[in-house]
Amino acid sequence: MEYSEAINQWLKQVKQISTELSVKDKAQITKAGAKVLEEKLTEVTKQKHYEKGIHLKDREHLADTIRMKNTDIDNNKTGESVVGFLKALDHDYSYGYIARFLNDGTKFIHGDHFITNLREEILKDVLAAERAEYQKIIKRKQRG
Repeated sequence: MEYSEAINQWLKQVKQISTELSVKDKAQITKAGAKVLEEKLTEVTKQKHYEKGIHLKDREHLADTIRMKNTDIDNNKTGESVVGFLKALDHDYSYGYIARFLNDGTKFIHGDHFITNLREEILKDVLAAERAEYQKIIKRKQRG
């Protein structure tokens, strides 16, 4: 085999392993990052906007409504994962609506930017989790 053929074959293999990820592989990667975001967002929301001892009759505490889904926002399996707040039962709004007021503020509420700041603070952690999953997939593809 000539040198140019060997290089082309190697390049084809690298492209196949590193860039041609299935939807399942992409979902595995984004799920790892979304889990990190879900855990940290729950933690920060409890620290800043959770009052212990208060029992809400028809609502949940904001921190208890954070969920991660391994689909896009429309529940389609595209390889994306989302983290967000549940819809309030028996109400026409989601808890994300309330979280936005707490994060951004209103003319009556001073926003503390807890979500915005968290996204910036944990970006490296999210990417590290996604990178670790990506490496697992690459190793699996190299073996098989």
